[in-house]
Amino acid sequence: MEGILEDSLKAGFLGLSYNSLSWDKMDGPRFRSRMLPSTYAKFKEYRVLNRILRSWGRVLQAVPNVSTKYEVLVYGLMSTGWFRPKLKSTLVALMDLRDDRKLHRVVKGVTNLFNKLLKGHLRLQALPNVFDLWADGIDLVVFEEFRAGAMALHLDDEVERRRLLQDHSFRKQFRHQWTNPLIPKAFHRNFRYSEIKDCPDKSLIGKSFQDIADKQGKSVTDVFLDLVVTFGKKLRWYTVMANDRPEVVGSNIVFGGALIGFSDAGAHLRNMAHYNFPLRTLKLVWDSQKWAKPIMPLHKAVWRLTGELADWFGIDAGHLRKGARADLVIINPDGLGDNLDQFVEEPYPTYSEYRRLVRRNDQAVDAVFVNGRRAVKGGVPTEEVGQIRGFGRFLESTAGAG
Repeated sequence: MEGILEDSLKAGFLGLSYNSLSWDKMDGPRFRSRMLPSTYAKFKEYRVLNRILRSWGRVLQAVPNVSTKYEVLVYGLMSTGWFRPKLKSTLVALMDLRDDRKLHRVVKGVTNLFNKLLKGHLRLQALPNVFDLWADGIDLVVFEEFRAGAMALHLDDEVERRRLLQDHSFRKQFRHQWTNPLIPKAFHRNFRYSEIKDCPDKSLIGKSFQDIADKQGKSVTDVFLDLVVTFGKKLRWYTVMANDRPEVVGSNIVFGGALIGFSDAGAHLRNMAHYNFPLRTLKLVWDSQKWAKPIMPLHKAVWRLTGELADWFGIDAGHLRKGARADLVIINPDGLGDNLDQFVEEPYPTYSEYRRLVRRNDQAVDAVFVNGRRAVKGGVPTEEVGQIRGFGRFLESTAGAG
């Protein structure tokens, strides 16, 4: 692994990313529901690879176990520069969780402690918009947080899963773990925050699982499992996990220890669509100009989305200057409206039966130029994109020489 990392850094890669979040499981029949290899590694193994990153001045991106939360401290210590070079580190993620309204302040305070007092080089990835989730039945990654939910997601066969969800002992375990305050969590586990968006029983649309449970006089977990047993993946529902307070989101994206980023939508095509977070950042900042205390000037928001990110990660991009690559996005501010929050379901290429969540913001994006070539006109990709060469190239790191 040391040799692979060295070769990658020589080739210009930005650094190394590893994941210790126990939610993220492998799919497929061979290793289904097994945790990622990096979750089994010990921190002394990470230190060996971190030394290589330090010597090159490259980046460590890490996904700590957000359920237990204490790992943020470990990664913060990794970044410190007492008697050694700093380790440029970025962590996922800075958000205003509905289940813990004070956590964002604690995490920002800890980040300042590491950076200012302990000579660290730590940045938190801050999502600049509502963190909302869509689910088909029980198919949602947050159920991996506790054992009973992981047991249900492990079963890909609908008949086997339905049999498990009907089992009395399983339901008892599910209910206990769902409501147990001692089990670490990041998801709110509150069915009052849910809304059924589609279901064969149209009378349920618009209601929360808690609404239905109150009316039936039953346990909300039993109501949820009953509906999943009855309708399976045809039960489409929605919830907001974090970032439902614009003023707090604003304080997060203006925080000096943050980098604007973290979408994760590409890994969860049916569950989230945060691809357009740069546009939603601009909208939030644009709207805040009417507040008593705006979040930041609009030009600073543009810099935080472009030049700051490019400079921090060490790539030659993000700036308008003579001789630079002509990578440009022309935004129409009149298009930064509520439509940025809307989404549509589109067929996935080559898998037409699988529909993914996407956001179309044609009115906001007048044009995109990549390496001087027009890639988007009036919000629509040009015919040449993906058909001819020359639109882009690998942007290698400009940091360090090993």
